[in-house]
Amino acid sequence: MSQKLQGILDSAETIQRSFSEPTSILVTDTKQILVQVRASFDTTNIPAGTRLDSMPPNPLLEESLRTGKVNKAEFGTDNDFGLPFIVTWNPIIDNREVVGLLITTTSTEKIENLRNIASELSVASEEMSATSEQLSNVSHTISEKIQAISSDSESISKMIEDAYQVIKSVQEIANQSKILGLNAAIEAARAGEYGKGFSVVANEIRRMADQSKESSVSIIEYLEKVNAAINGNNSSIHEIVTMVEEHTASLAEFNNSLDLIASSADKLMSSSKL
Repeated sequence: MSQKLQGILDSAETIQRSFSEPTSILVTDTKQILVQVRASFDTTNIPAGTRLDSMPPNPLLEESLRTGKVNKAEFGTDNDFGLPFIVTWNPIIDNREVVGLLITTTSTEKIENLRNIASELSVASEEMSATSEQLSNVSHTISEKIQAISSDSESISKMIEDAYQVIKSVQEIANQSKILGLNAAIEAARAGEYGKGFSVVANEIRRMADQSKESSVSIIEYLEKVNAAINGNNSSIHEIVTMVEEHTASLAEFNNSLDLIASSADKLMSSSKL
């Protein structure tokens, strides 16, 4: 037996313990199994002396023996072990000649779990990013609508202010009409019998002036209440717009964080590849 092959054979258990994950070891020469050191998950039992040609055909094993090439194959959970693993066929070369194989079967359960977590993380990140983008669009739309309402409210406030001026003019006219009516009544009294008809008209003018003044005062009071309400709404609208803008900015930062999470998930997925 090759000295190098013998050294590996003697160190098989030490080699097994050097792996960070559960690993089974098979050492062969070119014809048969020399030793099997099983991990806890390994349910196979291959006795020393088992001929390689008596085992199921394995192109990767045969290629490694024939060419000295290292071969690997990864398997999922659909197997007798019930867990994912990777098999590596390492040629043992002595004096430029393949004298045997060191076959390792290593559990990749933890790595597979990391892959699943990375995949789930990536999917969740994409879903959260899509939701965040929708919220951002909604916030932007709300902000635009509120600003439009605020603009309309400001226009209404301007219209109310214009109405104030008109009503004040009406009040002034009413005051002047009342004075004119009073003067007319005085003159009608002076005119005696000839001024009676004119007196009736003068009194009616004074009465209508008083009614106009009272109505204009009521309208002003009402407009003041409306204006106060609109101003209050404008103040609340401006606060809401500010909050929406801050919320939109927060969503943008949240999207950046999601991008970082997605990037980390991709890196995690890449690093778990064997």
